[in-house]
Amino acid sequence: AIMVVIIALFIFAGPIVVTSQQARANSDTSVEPNGLNGLSPDEVSIVRRIEAYLNDLKSVSARFIQISSNGSLAEGDVNIQRPGKMRFEYDEPVPIVMIANGVTLLYFDKKLKQSTYLPLWKTPLWFLIREKVELHKDIQILSAQESDSTIQLEIRAEGESDGTQMTLLFSDNPISLRKWEVIDAQGITTQVSLVNPVYDTSIDETVFTTDDLDMKKKENWD
Repeated sequence: AIMVVIIALFIFAGPIVVTSQQARANSDTSVEPNGLNGLSPDEVSIVRRIEAYLNDLKSVSARFIQISSNGSLAEGDVNIQRPGKMRFEYDEPVPIVMIANGVTLLYFDKKLKQSTYLPLWKTPLWFLIREKVELHKDIQILSAQESDSTIQLEIRAEGESDGTQMTLLFSDNPISLRKWEVIDAQGITTQVSLVNPVYDTSIDETVFTTDDLDMKKKENWD
């Protein structure tokens, strides 16, 4: 069951879709970009704050805990380096490593010794590692809320017909990413919490290399 949850957590069903109506709205500088339509001025302000934070963010390293409403539990290590790079490695008994190397996303099963490459946009966190984060253009923003110590942003990728949506949670003062939550089309909720995160430090480039996990390259070498 946990393998299904991992796939649901990291892979969207399709790419971002921009309709002609959205394109016209985005080209009209007299109105807010389409992704902000329907939001209150306070919500727009929150979105702008999050965009500014994510664009300034250089890296995140942390342990993570993943809990799903179907009862599954997993832990591991995460490293994110903007732009373009990300690595999730699960602790045993989950044999999965996922690495975004700036071009593609590698999904590697250590048990099966099987590697699969996917486009970067096939992960809900793809917008986080883009060179320029523009939430109002990339996604549909459902709501933005803040309290004394937390900020919550609920989003859905444009063009998603399966109902998958995501909530990002940040601590505030200073703002920092702490957790995200995905609800898939089956109604399964998966939360990923960052434990003792370290921000904006240098990460060894070897963390994001994929040659040692690419079985096709290994076969060619042999």
